[in-house]
This record gives sequence, structure tokens and C-alpha cells, in this order.
Amino acid sequence: MFKITLRTAIILFWVFLICGVIYFPRLELFHKRPHSLNVFTWGDTLDLRVIAKFEEESGIKVQLTYYSSNEELLAKIKATRGEGYDLIVPSDYTVQLLAQDGLLKVIDRQKLEFFLQLNPRLLNHSFDPYNRYSLPFAWELFGLGINQDYFSGKPPDSSWDLIFRPQGFEIATLNDPIQTVMIAAYYLYGPLDTLTEAQLLGVKNLLIQQNKWVEAYADFRGDYFLATKNCPLVLAPSSYIWRTMKKFPFIGFAIPKEGTFISIDNLAIPAASRKEELVYELINYLYKPASIQAHYEAFGFFPPTLDALNVDPAAQSIILAPAEEFEQFHFTKILTSQKKLRDLWIEVKSAPN
Repeated sequence: MFKITLRTAIILFWVFLICGVIYFPRLELFHKRPHSLNVFTWGDTLDLRVIAKFEEESGIKVQLTYYSSNEELLAKIKATRGEGYDLIVPSDYTVQLLAQDGLLKVIDRQKLEFFLQLNPRLLNHSFDPYNRYSLPFAWELFGLGINQDYFSGKPPDSSWDLIFRPQGFEIATLNDPIQTVMIAAYYLYGPLDTLTEAQLLGVKNLLIQQNKWVEAYADFRGDYFLATKNCPLVLAPSSYIWRTMKKFPFIGFAIPKEGTFISIDNLAIPAASRKEELVYELINYLYKPASIQAHYEAFGFFPPTLDALNVDPAAQSIILAPAEEFEQFHFTKILTSQKKLRDLWIEVKSAPN
């Protein structure tokens, strides 16, 4: 008689759990609900109050599921071919990777009520040159969060040197290889469209050296390391730092004087979605000025439209910066192949301290 051992039972449990997480949205249960939408998003990008109001006004149920990294989003959309998802929120370079694999629908601009209000500075970038597949929704800068108490109220000179050269303290920094390599390459070589083998080696050596004073690679937990004073300085998205500043007055924010990068989270429609009319109804609702304002107040990322600029002066100075100042903000680019990035990242994170 066949008996299942404890070890086999544990293995089967995890196999079923992983398959369930990946394929759950594809169940027919979802397709039998014509007035529902499945949205796959970051955990802090869509305000639940806005979603609840949309559900109440439209009668459309919105099912939110969350991912914690662009890599997780890519893996699930590729594994399912996007089946079961109606709207996703990929970051800039992720749009490019999904579009290359034919996993996104072309945006129908005739169904958009707000397109002319989008900030033109957020459109037509290398990851989606004509915005055929994506709409900018949430954007922010990579900046330095600073524990001003540690520096006795006198913040150091705002420079990338603070994270790429030893300063006598530990830092928290990004956990995304594409963004990390891009910033390190900018520090070493200035703006680039691609990396030569020699430049890639230079970036790798810089990041291996930096590993010695990295307390944590933590994309979206930099605020935790600041608030708890585990690190006096972190590199993180501006929204996380600004939110933390409201609770902890000793925290400051600085943009490196050499310039920095903009990160854009976009709305995109998986090619497999069968509910385009409902999706566009939700998209148009999310870009209403009141919805945009609610998202800014809840999460701190900058509005994508120019008709919703009820923001604090610091944010407005970035959004409406003169052209010569805005040129110091660069947009995300994939500088080398995915395989080379993975290999480099493994070497960096496994380097001895």
C-alpha cells in the first residue's frame, strides 16, 4: 500500500502552494465574473479608498493581488502569459521586457480621457518610445535619506560619493540589479546607453567594493533602516523617504549634486485580458484629479498629470523644474543583458565583507 512520508507531504504542499500562487488568477471563477477586474500591483501604489469608491460608483469589483519586485511580476506574467490579469503596474524597464515578449496590449488612446494632461516629460522614453504599451502613473526620484541626528544636524555634501566611497558608516541601498548597475555606471562614466565589457567590469568592481559597507540591500525598506537609526544614510525611492520624514523629523532627503534617476511605475494591460472596456473605465477613474491627489497624499509619489498639482513646494519644484535642471534627472535604461546582470549581481552579493 502506497504511503506518503512526511517529507513527501511537505514537498507536495509547497508544490501545490507555489502553483496556486502563480496560476490562481487563471481559474474560471474569475472569468465567470464579467463585472470584475484582476489587478496585479505593488503593495503601495493603488489607494484602497480610491478603489472602493470606484467599485461603489461603477459596480465593477476590483480584485487586487500584490508583488514585491519587478522580477516577481515578470516571472508570473511570463508563466501565465498574463492569463487572469486585466491590469498591471510594471516599472519602466519591465514594460520593455514584457512588450518584447508580446505580453502587453497596445494602448487605445481614443479610450483615454486624460492623455493630453499627462506630463510630457514622462512620455516617449527608451523603455516604451511612443507609449504604445504603457501609461505613466507613479513616478519618483532615487535619492539619499539622511539621519540628520547622526551628522549633528549638518548633512554631508550631497554626492554619490556617500554610497560609493567608504565613509566610516554602513548604508542601505537598492536591491534591483538593473537600477543598481545603472546608477553605478552613471557614477563612473556618466550617462550611457550601453556598457562595454571593460565598463561592466568597472561597475562590478565598484559594487563589490561597496558591499563592504552595505548593511542591507533593501529596495523598499530603506525607510525602516532610517527610522530605526540602523543606517545613517540610505539610497531609496523618494516617496519612501518623504513618507518617513513626516513621522521622524530627524530624517532629511537629498538629491545627489551629480544628478539622479527617475523611476516610473506604469499602467499596462496584459495581452490576455478580455475585459478592455472595464479596464479603460478603471484607468480613466485612476487619472481623475481627485484620484491622483489621493494617491499623492497616501504614498508620496509625484502626480503623472499636470491638472493635479496640489503638492508641497518641494515636490512642485521637482515636477516643474526648469529644463536645464530637469536634465539632471535621467530615465531608467537596461545597459546590458539580463544574464550579465544576474551574474554580476550574484558576484556582488556573495563577495566577502
